[in-house]
Amino acid sequence: MLTQKGLERQLKNEGLMALLLRLRALGIDEINLLEAIEQTPRDRFVPVHCIDKPYFSRSFPMDCGQSMTGVDQVIRTVHAMDISSDQTVLEVGTGTGYQAAIISRLAKKIVTVDRYRSLIESAKQRFEHLDIDNIIAQQADGRDGVSDQRLFDRIVVNGSFSGLPRQYLDHLTSGGIMLTAIGDPEEKQMLTRLTKVGSRFDREDLFPVRMAPLRSGIAEFL
Repeated sequence: MLTQKGLERQLKNEGLMALLLRLRALGIDEINLLEAIEQTPRDRFVPVHCIDKPYFSRSFPMDCGQSMTGVDQVIRTVHAMDISSDQTVLEVGTGTGYQAAIISRLAKKIVTVDRYRSLIESAKQRFEHLDIDNIIAQQADGRDGVSDQRLFDRIVVNGSFSGLPRQYLDHLTSGGIMLTAIGDPEEKQMLTRLTKVGSRFDREDLFPVRMAPLRSGIAEFL
């Protein structure tokens, strides 16, 4: 007879296998990405009330009134970024840190920012427990880009904009790629891949999503 922990382990393994099958059906079969998923236990990142179903495709409510993006969308987003091991990535909207942890296994370095200090501190603890040392996590307002002059090969924003977020152009290397949702909150939104070409973006709409508008400023108390 399975113990509670044994049942949780079985459900987690079944969930992971179901996710991998869903990804293969979408044509996502790159070995390095699949290995990154297997090496990053999602149950370490989901809220406690969802720990028995970490690989469900739907989103979860989490701390600070935020929601954790469904795992399928996270992986499809990371896949669309086409990250290589010599690249530096900026993530705006750390959340629990799961997406950053996946990216860290594909990129040279990732800088992740969030407006909530409590989310950043919790994510840092998770990264430390998993011995991930190439993530810089900090509380910051990422709505208008980052304050310094660093250039990034990839940028991913976990939020939406009503139009092209041109404020990030100066933070991308030539040919760099940005992923974000574009569209008004109550209307159709698309996850969009923006490639920097000179002083403009080359836009490619990928698939429908539903994401809240990215808020500006940092949280005063959380």
